Amino acid sequence: MTTFDYGPIEFYAIGFEGDRPGPAVLQAIDDLVAAGTVNVLDLVFARRSPEGEIEVLELSDTIDDGAPALDLAGLASQDDILYLAENLEPGSSAAILVVELLWAKSFAAALYDAGGAVIAREGIPAPIVNAFLAENAD
Repeated sequence: MTTFDYGPIEFYAIGFEGDRPGPAVLQAIDDLVAAGTVNVLDLVFARRSPEGEIEVLELSDTIDDGAPALDLAGLASQDDILYLAENLEPGSSAAILVVELLWAKSFAAALYDAGGAVIAREGIPAPIVNAFLAENAD
């Protein structure tokens, strides 16, 4: 059976009002890491000034204590970050998070060994799922 060093990864741009997310967001990321669900590969912050300029801040520039350990800091390129942050409104910010999906690592190896591959993937944000289910509850 094939063994991969890393499982599938996903990039997320998580938007916030103001300069940056609060400490609860970092705690939630730490909880996912501690549970073995994900491995944080890279995390940077982008913010759009009121004048419309995008500034990119490395994690080490924004957090003194309690920052998660990053396995592959720098994996998100400047082009990736600017692409993911392009829809930021002036005065808002985003956490650009790159995570390895640890739960899918052995599944990815099994797919590879079987000659299979994921050919499409679509995510649905939790607020939309929950709103839909609440509207359609019996």
